[in-house]
Amino acid sequence: ASRTDRLIEWCRTHEAERKKLFSDSTQDAREEGRSKQQLRHGKNHIYVEMAKAIFLHDETDEFRSLAAMNPGVFASSIRSHLDVLKTKYRKQNALLGQTGAGRTYEDLLSNDKTKNILAAITKDFPWWADLHGWWRTNPAYNNTFSAADIGQDFATRAVEL
Repeated sequence: ASRTDRLIEWCRTHEAERKKLFSDSTQDAREEGRSKQQLRHGKNHIYVEMAKAIFLHDETDEFRSLAAMNPGVFASSIRSHLDVLKTKYRKQNALLGQTGAGRTYEDLLSNDKTKNILAAITKDFPWWADLHGWWRTNPAYNNTFSAADIGQDFATRAVEL
């Protein structure tokens, strides 16, 4: 778990790289009043930087040494681990269903219907809140996300018709 903790911490402290890695969209950049982050060196360069942060401080001497000499050997492992995190994130989101789709962690925490589910999710998967902050509106990561306005009450409007 400490390697995943270091991976998440690296993502927290490297916002530009995180946005590049997790598909910064032109629409998100426009809504936030900033320029879209361009991927100059490719994702592999980011994985190498992550490897340094994760494995230079590893408990295993062999991994620390390898990270110092050739951090690129960890790139595919980091990519694979991010895929595992994505799968686990999606599994946890299924517990929230459409109720939690696209909502912020804070919104979900303040809602009586979702706060107990959130407690179970974060107990089982402690990185969920960070990942949700980065992935909640990205359909490549969050397959329960809907582009519909959260405040729309489609059921009531359908009955009115």
